[in-house]
Amino acid sequence: MDIGAESRTALERRVDAAVVAAVGYFLLAMLAIQLTATGYDHATIWPADAVILVLLLREPRSSWGWVIGAGWVANLAANALARGWSPVLLAYGGINMAQTALAAWLFLRQARAHDVFFDNRSIMRFALYAGVVAPAIGALCGSLITWGAFGEPFASSFVRWYLSNGLGLVVLTPFIGALLDGSYRNWLRFSSGREVLEASAIYAALAGITLAVFLQPHLPLLFLPVCLVVLVALRLGRLGTKLGVMIVALIGLGATITGSGPVAAEPDSPEFQALFFQSYLGVLLLTCLPIATIVSSRKTLILRLAEREEALRQILECTPNGCLGFDAGGACKWSVGPIRALLGLSSEEMIGRTSESVSLQVHEIVEELFRASRKAGVAGDALATRVIEFSPVRRPHLTLEGTIGILRQGAALSGVVITLRDVTERRAGELALLARSEADDLTGLCNRESFRSHLRSAAKDLSRPISLALIDIDRFHRINASHGHAIGDAVLFEVARRIKRSARDTDVVARLGGDDFALILRCDLLTARGVCERLTEAVRQSAVYNGEAISVIASVSCGVAQLRHGMSVEDASAAAHAALQDMKQSGCNGVRVAA
Repeated sequence: MDIGAESRTALERRVDAAVVAAVGYFLLAMLAIQLTATGYDHATIWPADAVILVLLLREPRSSWGWVIGAGWVANLAANALARGWSPVLLAYGGINMAQTALAAWLFLRQARAHDVFFDNRSIMRFALYAGVVAPAIGALCGSLITWGAFGEPFASSFVRWYLSNGLGLVVLTPFIGALLDGSYRNWLRFSSGREVLEASAIYAALAGITLAVFLQPHLPLLFLPVCLVVLVALRLGRLGTKLGVMIVALIGLGATITGSGPVAAEPDSPEFQALFFQSYLGVLLLTCLPIATIVSSRKTLILRLAEREEALRQILECTPNGCLGFDAGGACKWSVGPIRALLGLSSEEMIGRTSESVSLQVHEIVEELFRASRKAGVAGDALATRVIEFSPVRRPHLTLEGTIGILRQGAALSGVVITLRDVTERRAGELALLARSEADDLTGLCNRESFRSHLRSAAKDLSRPISLALIDIDRFHRINASHGHAIGDAVLFEVARRIKRSARDTDVVARLGGDDFALILRCDLLTARGVCERLTEAVRQSAVYNGEAISVIASVSCGVAQLRHGMSVEDASAAAHAALQDMKQSGCNGVRVAA
């Protein structure tokens, strides 16, 4: 959009606001003067300022001058036509506009325009500024002018101005605001036929009872419309409450002005009757609107929670993740996602089961979190979310990642949520990557670093005997020198294969580098010696390399030592190495046990 178009749009909006301000203000002002004022005294009902206040709360500050100017002109026109021209009317119009602008300015300093009736705090703030502060200042200025120009008593003039303007702003602004912003039109557009029928029935009942109350002068039944408006607040919320108060206002005002009903039956002056009726409406609105605000807020919260729950359900159903919810007693209350594929039970079958149906590991963590949560004064980190990897009871071939978190309502425990994700492929990849990082590139056996790690771990638990064997290929340097490194590597690979095949499944076999190999055996020296003799025989029994014109025969020497209490890993390695050297010096191709 270009600058010219933006300027035209802004101008059109200001003109529209000015037209609404002028027409609305003029009609309401004429009605109030004709019905409740004589001569130049203040009207006992003054709803016109509410139109200006609504527009000031809606429009940007740049449009305020247009709204206030249009309202001032409409004020002068209405007063001049109804009362005759007087220069004092200029002051009256200026005071009306000033007090309305003050109310808008005070409110907008602490809240946004669309938050006027959003919660009870904003309602009370609006009632303070629009119903107390601004009209009190306006009444002071207006009554001084009336007293100086016409000799009207200051006190009675102040009370009349203050109550008529303050109550007019408080009572009319909510309804006019909802009318101008299209709230009622939108409600009719998006409500179902049943909702419209229910609202119509409630409003018809309210109108009927209000008519019955205000068309008879004998019984003081003003509490009955209040009861019906409370019902409107509970069933229809803020928007319905504003309309309900207007129904009571129109019926009651018409009856009071024509001399009917309990208000008109009072022996006081018509001015007091009008002010009493406005006060009644103000109390009605400020009593029922907070109720409607609470109800509407709760309904909105429930709708948002339902929307989020539905969105979460759809998201989980479209993802490979599963989610389980358990109550404070440990029973599954809901289950979404591919639960059968992950746990071997359908979502329906999981309902009512405990977390033991997931896995014992998960169940133990859930119980631990429950116990920690129930302890008085438990530390916050004790309730932190836990993440574990486990295999489910009915799907042991899978590896799942479970995220387990406690749910709380204030200080009370309400349950636990478990989110499941299949990480079988990822875990297998990690294990394969770990195995490759710990394996010797040529032989596939454990490398030196991995062997040291296994040896340190084994040395921590000497409740069972542990033996260490160091193995060396006899005269391997001659094989490399005579046949080259390629054949040397082939010999290393075949020797490693025969050593691995001769060792037991529980033994750790490693290549330490070059032609050096090692074994960790969970057995005593005698058994370890037998294993080593078997592998030396496996190496020498046949050629370790057969080519077209080359056949290589090799042998190995072994040194064996046992890890004993009080012996370090280095001591055991040194003993095995000494035994190996002794074997090689004694002729190779055999096994020597450390003394």
